[in-house]
Amino acid sequence: MTIKESIQTYLEWKQTHTSAAYNCYRIRLEQFADFVAPKRLLSEINGDDIIAFHRSLEDKYSLNTIAYSARVLKNFFWFWHGRGQTQFNPKEIIPIRFVSADKDMVSAEDLSDMSDLLGTDNLAELQKKLVIHILWDTGMRLSELLDLKISDINEQGEDGLRTAKVRTRKSMRYNLVIWGETTNDLINRYLGIRICIDAESDNLLINPKTEKPFTPRSIQRWITELSDMAMLDKTITPHSFRHGKANFILDQGGSVRDVSAILRHVKPESSFQYMQLSQKRYKDVARRYLNTFSMSANNFQTA
Repeated sequence: MTIKESIQTYLEWKQTHTSAAYNCYRIRLEQFADFVAPKRLLSEINGDDIIAFHRSLEDKYSLNTIAYSARVLKNFFWFWHGRGQTQFNPKEIIPIRFVSADKDMVSAEDLSDMSDLLGTDNLAELQKKLVIHILWDTGMRLSELLDLKISDINEQGEDGLRTAKVRTRKSMRYNLVIWGETTNDLINRYLGIRICIDAESDNLLINPKTEKPFTPRSIQRWITELSDMAMLDKTITPHSFRHGKANFILDQGGSVRDVSAILRHVKPESSFQYMQLSQKRYKDVARRYLNTFSMSANNFQTA
């Protein structure tokens, strides 16, 4: 099987359960295929090719982009390793996992500033307002939000609030997400309009003009425009809400376990990386134990 054939087959499989990631994965895989040419067959690829490819990216892309590329390739080779089409062991690909300490995050104040710019009487504004509130309340990944179906949203509970089942792309498991009263009101308002749109797609968020699901680029454009209108001196992305939610949980006295549960992390170590999002919090924690050590040392000398 040629590399290009294997990429197309893999992407078609990937699209069946995470359509939002399709274009991003395609770009990275096609870039890799161009790099390893003139090798044509999937069976010819080895670990040295992966290393050389990522080294070639170092002068052009950030570490975050290279880490993402490594995760894409690892997933790609696991797929074909499982089908017995390659002898290359995907375990050799070790993606860097990190959250930059200076990553721009959305704060509760930022959310309020952006939300105040939007009304609820206009469908376009209602959709944008709903998106930023869901991203903040639940810490959803953009792919999870775009994959959310009307059928995934549960009926209102005794408290009048709805919940939803969200499928996490990395684990392919469904997890429960919960939002507050403001978001719940927006959901109810939007569902009243959404169920009247006769579209083939069951996706919650669809473009009323095309009756097709929104793309990641559309959501990013909305958030960039709102950020500019609110005069936020930050580079805000959909994932900035997730980072901000983790930071908010820790600032409210929550634990890393709380972050892991609410953000639905597959691996616990992902949650620990958020400890350094706030330099003040990190320094306070570090100094607490430095002081404890100093006190213990002084007591030992006194004794």
